Amino acid sequence: MRAFIVVNKINDVFFQDCDTEFTDHINKQAVEQGLLETGSYDEKILDSSIVMQLFSPLFMSQWFLIEQRKNPCTSIACENGFLFVFKQFEELLIVAISKEESDTEQFLSKKIGVFIRVVEFLYGPVTNEMGYSIFCRRTDRWQFLQNLLKTWELLRKEEHSFLVEAIERLHVNQLVNEKCMEILEYAMSRLQNAGEKNTHHALLVVNSKLLSLYSNRSAPSLAEADVLCTILLARLLFPTNEKLEDLFSYRKPDESGSFEDMKSPASITVTPPIERYESAVEGDDSMEEENYLSATDMPNAKIKMTDNPYPAVSEHVTEEEIDLDTTNQKVLNVMGEGFQTPDSSSPVTDMHKVIQDNTGRLTPIGRSRSRTFDGMVGGRVTPGPGRARSHSLNVHQHPRRDSPVSPTPIQEPVQPVSPVIRSSPNHIRQIAFLSTQMCNFYPYQLDFVQIFPGMVIILFSEIPRANHASSLCQLLRLLTDLLSGQKSQVQRVQGHVLYDLINTLLSKLASAMKKAKGNIERIMEDIRKRWDNADFKSSLLAYLEQGAGTEIPPGAERSLTGLHKKVKELFLHLYLFPYEISPSVSQAMTSVCEKAKVKLFDYKDYLSVKSQRNIVMTSYLDAYPGLVHFIYIDRRTNQLTAPSLNITEEGQNHDATQFLKDKIWKITSWMHGKLADGVTMATAREGDYHFSYFIWFTDYQGAPVQIQQTYQQGDVSMPPGLLSGQFYSTLKRHCFPNSLPGSINCYELIMMHVGLVNVQYIVSHRQKLAKQLFEASGDTQMNLVL
Repeated sequence: MRAFIVVNKINDVFFQDCDTEFTDHINKQAVEQGLLETGSYDEKILDSSIVMQLFSPLFMSQWFLIEQRKNPCTSIACENGFLFVFKQFEELLIVAISKEESDTEQFLSKKIGVFIRVVEFLYGPVTNEMGYSIFCRRTDRWQFLQNLLKTWELLRKEEHSFLVEAIERLHVNQLVNEKCMEILEYAMSRLQNAGEKNTHHALLVVNSKLLSLYSNRSAPSLAEADVLCTILLARLLFPTNEKLEDLFSYRKPDESGSFEDMKSPASITVTPPIERYESAVEGDDSMEEENYLSATDMPNAKIKMTDNPYPAVSEHVTEEEIDLDTTNQKVLNVMGEGFQTPDSSSPVTDMHKVIQDNTGRLTPIGRSRSRTFDGMVGGRVTPGPGRARSHSLNVHQHPRRDSPVSPTPIQEPVQPVSPVIRSSPNHIRQIAFLSTQMCNFYPYQLDFVQIFPGMVIILFSEIPRANHASSLCQLLRLLTDLLSGQKSQVQRVQGHVLYDLINTLLSKLASAMKKAKGNIERIMEDIRKRWDNADFKSSLLAYLEQGAGTEIPPGAERSLTGLHKKVKELFLHLYLFPYEISPSVSQAMTSVCEKAKVKLFDYKDYLSVKSQRNIVMTSYLDAYPGLVHFIYIDRRTNQLTAPSLNITEEGQNHDATQFLKDKIWKITSWMHGKLADGVTMATAREGDYHFSYFIWFTDYQGAPVQIQQTYQQGDVSMPPGLLSGQFYSTLKRHCFPNSLPGSINCYELIMMHVGLVNVQYIVSHRQKLAKQLFEASGDTQMNLVL
């Protein structure tokens, strides 16, 4: 029994995600208290008004503790088995509720942290967009976020990368790597020639593992947390159920000449006609040397799709996963009702149909490209050197939203559309806000192109006017701090300085938007009038001149609140307004998809196997007697190395690998809890196995260093990982307060031995294994080019 609820200070529900059991339980409580009449409600739906009425005392008590006592409650454990975990997020209260024995306070806190990170990734500082969107139906928005949370839970159960929150690289030979680089370079070139001049990065992801990254020379670095969020989003938009045993199952040709799998309907095998290859790249002179297959060389295409589009990475399904799937049958369409058609009979069919948006808007933008991945230094991905090359494509130029003469959104009400924009079954566009050195919420548009099931290209392009996002975010932060009373004791001169800073930011925005029309022009005029109000100016300056603890005057508070809402509305229309994908971009993405299919067709099974058995050290069982499994994480680059764990089923019984995997996942969560309490080395015996955890630090030359200042529980407020916050960066700053930023590196190692192995040998294995893995990774201090 689970629920996830987000409310504001007046108990308006901004988001809720409740399973069937919780919905039924709350509806019965509402009937007992006379809030509902028996038989007058849908048993499968939980009304937000019922949640508000039943939980108001709890929510109001928490807000009282937050605002008045400054000592909020973090969790409540009830006698009937319910566990409540609370977290304040800006002006919202997030509550995770569970009655499952497997859901600990640590897990629910992690879930809340991931939810906050995902909301910021999708909506930036405009967090109210998740609950009250003018561009999308609330049911669609909620359904999209609900399925995103479910996808994260499944990936956390199955993938090392989401368990420890680090990027897992796919190691392939040089030939395949070069082909991947060519494809990513071609993809960026095509998108730039289609009008997207600010395209900075291109990723190639295979089943939640990063295969290649290609970036242009001037591109800002990518944070690893943003890469993980992007992979999570890709798995939601293009789910795959392909399993390792499907790749080795026997196929027999059917009467039409195509091949039919003997085993699993989950795999999808697509062999596109050659005519599509030729038409897609017609007019492109960049790859004239390529030899395309003829139509007679290709077997007839036959598409086999699964009946279950939900993303699963292994054949194993636990009892908990079955509950999720059963619940999810009601909302299988991950995009929401906006993707449904009147004659839809299958959610999979809905996902692969083109969406007819109601905005009537066109998109534009783009930019150049360059090299690749390995320089993930200082918590970011550092791109390698690039090269410039231009192509000419005779495509029709569509109006761009970054053009000063093109029309901007008009004042008519915008019709709600789907949370994502799809131009074809294999191309989806989604807005995202990345963390860069310039801005915490730098707006990008992400183009997802599916090549084969589980294999996705992701292109990152700047949104027009993205360079103003930093000023907007800074302005929003200043206004938020003023409204929340978070101002230091200031004197008269300092108050004027703060006022002048806000005035400078508003003037800069007004100058940049003076050619804008429609909604943006109207919003900017409203902001100017509010700010230039003489009464507001005098009351605000009087408030700023007073010391800390002084309450803001009601009139100034109302004016500041209205100004804050208008600045958020400006951010919303600048960066979250839904634009149609132009035909030139759609054609370019089709060309990229077909080109990539040709280049990687002979390697798709190889890459699928590698993504599920990504073993980089095959001799560790012989070299380290008693060692069963290990997870090595370089926290300087946030990359992990671990042998794969593949689960198969034999009848109704799961194999021994699942038993070991459950133990590894359980003990890893336990050790992360110990790390949060200040423990840097731990060993534990669980049944017949011995588990150990080590975290250590080195200087820039790789020499071990001793911790200068120990830490205890509460010194680092966030849980270990990347998605819930910069835990390891905060940990290094706390343990080494006198060191220069970037001079201390952090490493983690989790090992599983058989129970007979002595602790002395475990420590010896830690030293040898860490050294071997560090040497195998090469000199990671250098920005290597793949």
